[in-house]
Amino acid sequence: MGLTPTEQNLLARTVQDSVPLSARPWDEIGQELGLSVREVLDQLRAWKEERKLREISAVLEGSLLGYESALCTASVPEEELPRVAAVVNEHPTVSHNYLRDHVYNLWFTIAVPRSMGLDRTLDCLRTRAGLSEIHALRRTRTFKIGVRFDLIALSSQTKAMSPSTASSVDPTAGEMALFRALQAALPLTERPFLELERVTGTEEKQILAFGRKHLGGAIRRYVATFRQRELGVHGNVLVAWQVPENRVEETGLCFATVPEVSHCYSRESFPGFPYTLYTMVHGPDEATCHRLAADLSSRIDVGDYVLLPSRHEFKKCRLRYFLPELDQWWATSQREAAA
Repeated sequence: MGLTPTEQNLLARTVQDSVPLSARPWDEIGQELGLSVREVLDQLRAWKEERKLREISAVLEGSLLGYESALCTASVPEEELPRVAAVVNEHPTVSHNYLRDHVYNLWFTIAVPRSMGLDRTLDCLRTRAGLSEIHALRRTRTFKIGVRFDLIALSSQTKAMSPSTASSVDPTAGEMALFRALQAALPLTERPFLELERVTGTEEKQILAFGRKHLGGAIRRYVATFRQRELGVHGNVLVAWQVPENRVEETGLCFATVPEVSHCYSRESFPGFPYTLYTMVHGPDEATCHRLAADLSSRIDVGDYVLLPSRHEFKKCRLRYFLPELDQWWATSQREAAA
Protein backbone atom coordinates (compact mmCIF):
# COMPACT_ATOMS: atom_id res chain seq x y z
CA MET A 1 0.00 0.00 0.00
CA GLY A 2 1.69 3.20 -1.13
CA LEU A 3 1.64 6.01 1.43
CA THR A 4 2.53 9.63 0.81
CA PRO A 5 5.08 11.25 3.17
CA THR A 6 2.25 13.19 4.80
CA GLU A 7 0.28 10.00 5.46
CA GLN A 8 3.34 8.26 6.88
CA ASN A 9 4.10 11.17 9.20
CA LEU A 10 0.56 11.55 10.48
CA LEU A 11 0.08 7.83 11.07
CA ALA A 12 3.54 7.15 12.47
CA ARG A 13 3.46 9.86 15.11
CA THR A 14 0.27 11.17 16.01
CA VAL A 15 -3.34 10.77 15.43
CA GLN A 16 -3.57 7.09 16.45
CA ASP A 17 -1.70 7.85 19.70
CA SER A 18 -3.11 11.23 20.70
CA VAL A 19 -4.69 14.38 19.33
CA PRO A 20 -3.87 17.51 21.36
CA LEU A 21 -6.63 18.92 23.53
CA SER A 22 -5.93 22.48 22.44
CA ALA A 23 -7.78 25.20 20.58
CA ARG A 24 -5.67 24.62 17.45
CA PRO A 25 -4.63 20.93 17.54
CA TRP A 26 -3.65 20.77 13.86
CA ASP A 27 -1.19 23.63 14.35
CA GLU A 28 0.56 21.61 17.07
CA ILE A 29 0.68 18.46 14.97
CA GLY A 30 1.88 20.41 11.93
CA GLN A 31 4.67 22.10 13.88
CA GLU A 32 5.84 18.77 15.24
CA LEU A 33 5.93 17.14 11.80
CA GLY A 34 7.01 20.08 9.68
CA LEU A 35 3.63 20.27 7.95
CA SER A 36 1.29 23.17 7.40
CA VAL A 37 -2.15 23.26 9.02
CA ARG A 38 -3.60 22.92 5.54
CA GLU A 39 -1.59 19.76 4.85
CA VAL A 40 -2.72 18.17 8.11
CA LEU A 41 -6.37 19.05 7.57
CA ASP A 42 -6.37 18.08 3.90
CA GLN A 43 -5.03 14.64 4.78
CA LEU A 44 -7.52 14.07 7.57
CA ARG A 45 -10.37 15.16 5.30
CA ALA A 46 -9.12 12.87 2.54
CA TRP A 47 -9.07 9.91 4.94
CA LYS A 48 -12.59 10.82 6.04
CA GLU A 49 -13.76 11.02 2.43
CA GLU A 50 -12.18 7.63 1.70
CA ARG A 51 -13.91 6.18 4.81
CA LYS A 52 -10.55 5.27 6.32
CA LEU A 53 -10.88 7.68 9.23
CA ARG A 54 -13.81 6.79 11.46
CA GLU A 55 -13.62 9.76 13.85
CA ILE A 56 -11.55 11.70 16.35
CA SER A 57 -13.00 11.74 19.85
CA ALA A 58 -12.49 10.80 23.50
CA VAL A 59 -12.35 7.16 24.52
CA LEU A 60 -13.90 7.07 27.99
CA GLU A 61 -13.11 4.57 30.75
CA GLY A 62 -16.55 3.34 31.77
CA SER A 63 -15.36 1.49 34.86
CA LEU A 64 -14.37 4.87 36.36
CA LEU A 65 -17.72 6.43 35.43
CA GLY A 66 -20.10 4.04 37.17
CA TYR A 67 -20.62 1.62 34.28
CA GLU A 68 -20.30 -2.15 34.20
CA SER A 69 -19.54 -3.94 30.96
CA ALA A 70 -19.04 -7.36 29.44
CA LEU A 71 -18.32 -9.28 26.29
CA CYS A 72 -21.45 -11.34 25.74
CA THR A 73 -22.21 -14.38 23.64
CA ALA A 74 -25.21 -16.48 22.67
CA SER A 75 -25.96 -19.46 20.48
CA VAL A 76 -28.47 -18.35 17.84
CA PRO A 77 -30.03 -20.50 15.07
CA GLU A 78 -28.82 -19.28 11.70
CA GLU A 79 -32.28 -18.39 10.47
CA GLU A 80 -32.84 -16.24 13.58
CA LEU A 81 -29.59 -14.30 13.40
CA PRO A 82 -30.82 -11.21 11.49
CA ARG A 83 -33.76 -10.70 13.84
CA VAL A 84 -31.80 -11.34 17.05
CA ALA A 85 -28.88 -9.15 15.94
CA ALA A 86 -31.32 -6.32 15.16
CA VAL A 87 -32.81 -6.56 18.67
CA VAL A 88 -29.35 -6.48 20.24
CA ASN A 89 -28.26 -3.58 18.02
CA GLU A 90 -31.18 -1.47 19.23
CA HIS A 91 -29.53 -1.16 22.61
CA PRO A 92 -27.74 2.22 22.57
CA THR A 93 -24.58 1.04 24.34
CA VAL A 94 -24.01 -2.15 22.41
CA SER A 95 -20.96 -0.97 20.50
CA HIS A 96 -19.73 -4.11 18.72
CA ASN A 97 -21.79 -7.05 17.50
CA TYR A 98 -20.34 -9.84 15.35
CA LEU A 99 -21.16 -13.21 13.86
CA ARG A 100 -18.26 -15.54 14.71
CA ASP A 101 -17.39 -19.12 13.76
CA HIS A 102 -18.55 -21.17 16.74
CA VAL A 103 -21.65 -22.77 18.24
CA TYR A 104 -21.70 -19.56 20.28
CA ASN A 105 -21.99 -17.46 17.17
CA LEU A 106 -23.27 -14.06 18.32
CA TRP A 107 -20.73 -11.92 20.18
CA PHE A 108 -21.37 -8.39 21.37
CA THR A 109 -20.04 -5.84 23.87
CA ILE A 110 -22.26 -3.79 26.14
CA ALA A 111 -21.81 -1.27 28.95
CA VAL A 112 -24.56 0.02 31.25
CA PRO A 113 -24.73 2.16 34.39
CA ARG A 114 -24.50 0.08 37.55
CA SER A 115 -27.83 1.57 38.61
CA MET A 116 -29.48 -0.27 35.68
CA GLY A 117 -27.50 -3.45 36.22
CA LEU A 118 -25.86 -5.60 33.58
CA ASP A 119 -27.74 -8.75 34.56
CA ARG A 120 -31.11 -7.00 34.46
CA THR A 121 -30.26 -5.44 31.10
CA LEU A 122 -29.26 -8.80 29.63
CA ASP A 123 -32.47 -10.35 30.96
CA CYS A 124 -34.41 -7.69 29.06
CA LEU A 125 -32.39 -8.32 25.90
CA ARG A 126 -32.79 -12.08 26.23
CA THR A 127 -36.57 -11.75 26.57
CA ARG A 128 -36.86 -9.30 23.67
CA ALA A 129 -34.69 -11.49 21.43
CA GLY A 130 -36.40 -14.73 22.41
CA LEU A 131 -33.15 -16.36 23.56
CA SER A 132 -32.79 -18.97 26.27
CA GLU A 133 -29.40 -17.67 27.42
CA ILE A 134 -26.96 -14.81 27.01
CA HIS A 135 -23.61 -15.42 28.67
CA ALA A 136 -21.79 -12.42 30.14
CA LEU A 137 -17.99 -12.69 30.16
CA ARG A 138 -17.09 -9.95 32.59
CA ARG A 139 -13.58 -8.57 32.48
CA THR A 140 -11.48 -9.47 35.52
CA ARG A 141 -8.21 -7.88 34.42
CA THR A 142 -7.11 -5.63 31.55
CA PHE A 143 -3.64 -6.33 30.22
CA LYS A 144 -3.86 -4.30 27.01
CA ILE A 145 -6.37 -2.23 25.10
CA GLY A 146 -6.19 0.02 22.05
CA VAL A 147 -5.59 -0.40 18.35
CA ARG A 148 -2.73 1.27 16.48
CA PHE A 149 -2.36 0.19 12.85
CA ASP A 150 0.92 -0.03 10.99
CA LEU A 151 0.06 0.49 7.34
CA ILE A 152 3.35 -0.91 6.15
CA ALA A 153 3.07 -4.21 8.05
CA LEU A 154 -0.76 -4.13 7.66
CA SER A 155 -1.26 -5.18 11.27
CA SER A 156 -1.85 -3.78 14.71
CA GLN A 157 1.30 -2.42 16.34
CA THR A 158 -0.02 -1.64 19.79
CA LYS A 159 2.21 -1.03 22.79
CA ALA A 160 1.60 -2.56 26.20
CA MET A 161 -0.32 -0.29 28.56
CA SER A 162 0.71 0.93 31.99
CA PRO A 163 -1.65 0.07 34.87
CA SER A 164 -4.10 2.88 35.59
CA THR A 165 -4.12 4.48 39.04
CA ALA A 166 -6.95 6.91 38.24
CA SER A 167 -9.83 7.36 40.66
CA SER A 168 -13.51 6.87 39.94
CA VAL A 169 -15.61 9.89 39.01
CA ASP A 170 -19.20 10.55 40.08
CA PRO A 171 -20.09 13.18 37.49
CA THR A 172 -22.67 15.90 37.99
CA ALA A 173 -25.20 16.65 35.26
CA GLY A 174 -22.92 19.43 34.02
CA GLU A 175 -19.91 17.12 33.91
CA MET A 176 -21.92 14.51 32.03
CA ALA A 177 -22.61 17.18 29.40
CA LEU A 178 -18.86 17.83 29.12
CA PHE A 179 -18.10 14.12 28.71
CA ARG A 180 -20.79 13.97 26.02
CA ALA A 181 -19.17 16.92 24.22
CA LEU A 182 -15.73 15.29 24.28
CA GLN A 183 -16.99 11.94 23.02
CA ALA A 184 -18.66 13.65 20.03
CA ALA A 185 -16.78 13.36 16.72
CA LEU A 186 -14.35 16.26 16.35
CA PRO A 187 -15.06 18.47 13.31
CA LEU A 188 -12.20 18.75 10.83
CA THR A 189 -11.90 22.53 10.97
CA GLU A 190 -9.07 24.84 12.10
CA ARG A 191 -10.78 25.52 15.47
CA PRO A 192 -12.61 22.20 15.96
CA PHE A 193 -13.46 22.66 19.66
CA LEU A 194 -15.05 25.98 18.79
CA GLU A 195 -17.31 24.01 16.44
CA LEU A 196 -18.10 21.63 19.33
CA GLU A 197 -19.03 24.67 21.42
CA ARG A 198 -21.59 25.68 18.81
CA VAL A 199 -23.05 22.17 18.68
CA THR A 200 -23.06 21.39 22.41
CA GLY A 201 -23.53 24.84 23.91
CA THR A 202 -20.47 24.33 26.13
CA GLU A 203 -17.63 26.86 25.91
CA GLU A 204 -14.47 25.83 24.09
CA LYS A 205 -12.24 26.75 27.08
CA GLN A 206 -14.39 24.70 29.44
CA ILE A 207 -14.38 21.65 27.14
CA LEU A 208 -10.59 21.75 26.77
CA ALA A 209 -9.84 22.31 30.47
CA PHE A 210 -12.17 19.48 31.45
CA GLY A 211 -10.64 17.18 28.85
CA ARG A 212 -7.09 17.84 30.01
CA LYS A 213 -8.11 17.32 33.64
CA HIS A 214 -9.48 13.83 33.00
CA LEU A 215 -7.08 12.67 30.27
CA GLY A 216 -5.39 9.44 31.34
CA GLY A 217 -8.23 8.70 33.76
CA ALA A 218 -11.92 8.83 32.94
CA ILE A 219 -10.80 9.88 29.45
CA ARG A 220 -8.53 7.00 28.52
CA ARG A 221 -7.30 8.61 25.30
CA TYR A 222 -8.24 11.35 22.83
CA VAL A 223 -7.41 9.84 19.44
CA ALA A 224 -8.33 9.11 15.86
CA THR A 225 -9.82 5.72 15.07
CA PHE A 226 -9.70 4.09 11.65
CA ARG A 227 -11.65 1.46 9.75
CA GLN A 228 -9.11 -1.33 9.57
CA ARG A 229 -10.44 -3.00 6.42
CA GLU A 230 -10.35 0.29 4.53
CA LEU A 231 -6.68 0.51 5.51
CA GLY A 232 -5.98 -2.97 4.13
CA VAL A 233 -5.86 -4.77 7.51
CA HIS A 234 -8.32 -7.58 6.73
CA GLY A 235 -7.35 -10.11 9.39
CA ASN A 236 -9.27 -9.82 12.67
CA VAL A 237 -9.51 -12.82 15.00
CA LEU A 238 -10.64 -13.09 18.60
CA VAL A 239 -8.70 -15.86 20.35
CA ALA A 240 -9.99 -17.41 23.58
CA TRP A 241 -7.42 -19.26 25.69
CA GLN A 242 -7.92 -21.86 28.41
CA VAL A 243 -5.18 -20.86 30.82
CA PRO A 244 -4.80 -22.30 34.33
CA GLU A 245 -5.78 -19.75 36.96
CA ASN A 246 -2.28 -19.62 38.41
CA ARG A 247 -0.87 -18.70 34.98
CA VAL A 248 -3.40 -16.08 33.84
CA GLU A 249 -1.38 -13.13 35.14
CA GLU A 250 1.96 -14.09 33.61
CA THR A 251 0.34 -15.15 30.34
CA GLY A 252 -1.69 -11.95 30.00
CA LEU A 253 1.40 -9.84 30.64
CA CYS A 254 3.29 -11.88 28.03
CA PHE A 255 0.56 -11.40 25.40
CA ALA A 256 0.50 -7.66 26.15
CA THR A 257 4.08 -7.32 24.87
CA VAL A 258 3.14 -8.63 21.41
CA PRO A 259 2.50 -5.65 19.04
CA GLU A 260 0.00 -7.56 16.86
CA VAL A 261 -2.20 -8.14 19.93
CA SER A 262 -4.39 -5.06 20.31
CA HIS A 263 -6.57 -6.22 23.22
CA CYS A 264 -5.89 -8.69 26.01
CA TYR A 265 -8.25 -9.35 28.92
CA SER A 266 -8.91 -12.04 31.47
CA ARG A 267 -12.63 -12.78 31.71
CA GLU A 268 -15.12 -14.94 33.57
CA SER A 269 -15.90 -18.31 32.00
CA PHE A 270 -19.14 -20.28 31.97
CA PRO A 271 -19.99 -24.03 31.94
CA GLY A 272 -19.04 -25.59 28.62
CA PHE A 273 -16.79 -22.66 27.68
CA PRO A 274 -13.79 -22.75 30.04
CA TYR A 275 -11.72 -19.99 28.40
CA THR A 276 -10.41 -17.29 30.71
CA LEU A 277 -8.01 -15.17 28.62
CA TYR A 278 -8.92 -13.32 25.42
CA THR A 279 -6.74 -11.67 22.80
CA MET A 280 -7.63 -9.77 19.65
CA VAL A 281 -5.08 -10.14 16.88
CA HIS A 282 -4.90 -8.27 13.57
CA GLY A 283 -3.00 -8.82 10.36
CA PRO A 284 -3.19 -8.44 6.59
CA ASP A 285 -5.34 -11.59 6.36
CA GLU A 286 -6.92 -14.28 8.51
CA ALA A 287 -4.20 -16.84 7.79
CA THR A 288 -1.62 -14.48 9.29
CA CYS A 289 -3.72 -14.21 12.45
CA HIS A 290 -3.97 -18.01 12.68
CA ARG A 291 -0.20 -18.31 12.40
CA LEU A 292 0.25 -15.69 15.09
CA ALA A 293 -2.10 -17.57 17.43
CA ALA A 294 -0.14 -20.77 16.85
CA ASP A 295 3.10 -18.93 17.60
CA LEU A 296 1.65 -17.48 20.80
CA SER A 297 0.47 -20.96 21.81
CA SER A 298 3.98 -22.36 21.47
CA ARG A 299 5.49 -19.40 23.35
CA ILE A 300 3.33 -19.91 26.42
CA ASP A 301 2.89 -23.68 26.11
CA VAL A 302 -0.91 -23.50 26.12
CA GLY A 303 -2.50 -25.65 23.43
CA ASP A 304 -6.17 -25.26 24.30
CA TYR A 305 -7.48 -22.22 22.49
CA VAL A 306 -10.29 -21.42 20.09
CA LEU A 307 -10.13 -19.10 17.08
CA LEU A 308 -13.17 -16.86 16.66
CA PRO A 309 -12.86 -14.96 13.38
CA SER A 310 -15.61 -12.48 12.58
CA ARG A 311 -17.78 -13.49 9.65
CA HIS A 312 -20.19 -10.57 9.67
CA GLU A 313 -20.24 -7.20 11.39
CA PHE A 314 -23.72 -6.41 12.67
CA LYS A 315 -22.64 -3.27 14.50
CA LYS A 316 -19.44 -1.38 15.24
CA CYS A 317 -19.29 2.10 16.71
CA ARG A 318 -17.55 4.11 19.40
CA LEU A 319 -19.13 3.45 22.78
CA ARG A 320 -20.88 6.58 24.08
CA TYR A 321 -21.75 7.24 27.70
CA PHE A 322 -24.50 9.27 29.41
CA LEU A 323 -26.88 8.88 26.47
CA PRO A 324 -30.51 10.03 26.82
CA GLU A 325 -31.35 7.22 24.36
CA LEU A 326 -30.23 4.67 26.94
CA ASP A 327 -32.62 6.10 29.52
CA GLN A 328 -35.40 5.83 26.93
CA TRP A 329 -34.49 2.21 26.12
CA TRP A 330 -34.49 1.33 29.80
CA ALA A 331 -37.86 3.00 30.46
CA THR A 332 -39.42 1.16 27.51
CA SER A 333 -38.03 -2.19 28.65
CA GLN A 334 -39.38 -1.63 32.16
CA ARG A 335 -42.85 -0.84 30.80
CA GLU A 336 -42.75 -4.00 28.69
CA ALA A 337 -41.71 -6.10 31.70
CA ALA A 338 -44.56 -4.69 33.79
CA ALA A 339 -47.21 -5.23 31.08
